[in-house]
Amino acid sequence: MSMSDTFHVEPRGDLEIYITRGFDAPRELVWKAMTTPELVRRWLYAPEGWEMTVCEGEIKVGGRYRWAWNGPDGKPALEISGENTVVEPPAKLVHTEAMKMWGPGFPKEGMNLGELLATMTLTEEDGRTTMEMVLAFASKEARDGALASGMAQGMSAGYLNLDAMLEEDAL
Repeated sequence: MSMSDTFHVEPRGDLEIYITRGFDAPRELVWKAMTTPELVRRWLYAPEGWEMTVCEGEIKVGGRYRWAWNGPDGKPALEISGENTVVEPPAKLVHTEAMKMWGPGFPKEGMNLGELLATMTLTEEDGRTTMEMVLAFASKEARDGALASGMAQGMSAGYLNLDAMLEEDAL
């Protein structure tokens, strides 16, 4: 079984989602791919027809990041932004994450979907990296909404893109 077959997402308690994923690459490369905006732009998943219009960030404590996409109609569809609170390369990254969505059923100015705290750790054994991520939400409703949103499928698709980049040594 390859490391890429090890993607798991599960609720933990009432407020958290626990995610694990393996990568067939050293953690320094995985860290670089996950924290360098030019590389994130290449692997981060978006639905067909969407275009990533903003991918920026500073990987330092207090550094901010922002990712934004337009939908197939060319209008804003999703924005994810936050601030890094812990940065320990290449092992640990903790950041806030706020999401805003536009589209049918949402206000013209977009709808804020709340903020969460994401804690990612990377460990390496024999040149392979295991990512563990805990997403801590403010409410059970927000956590359950994320689980129901297709988030896991989008993350899985993005990590498959990342696998391809890592295999090609395209970093």
